[in-house]
Amino acid sequence: MNFTQFSVPYPIEETYKKRVAYFSMEFATHQPLKIYSGGLGFLAGSHLRSAYELKQNLIGIGILWKQGYYDQERNQDQTLDVAWNEKNYSF
Repeated sequence: MNFTQFSVPYPIEETYKKRVAYFSMEFATHQPLKIYSGGLGFLAGSHLRSAYELKQNLIGIGILWKQGYYDQERNQDQTLDVAWNEKNYSF
């Protein structure tokens, strides 16, 4: 893939004109866009939102899993459990 012609859809602050790519397995940018499952996704999504607010020249590159992602739920003893949601399989 060639991303040399890619540009972010907002004006870039002059201080941040250097292009930066953020590689992550997942990005939690919006609840209906289920391309994350937990903490890593929330952290990466926060970085993307901060870059947007600061008008930085940053793009996020991740992986879109064909089978979707899962949700995490807490058990009564506070351990984490996987909750597969069938609607995530509609790609």
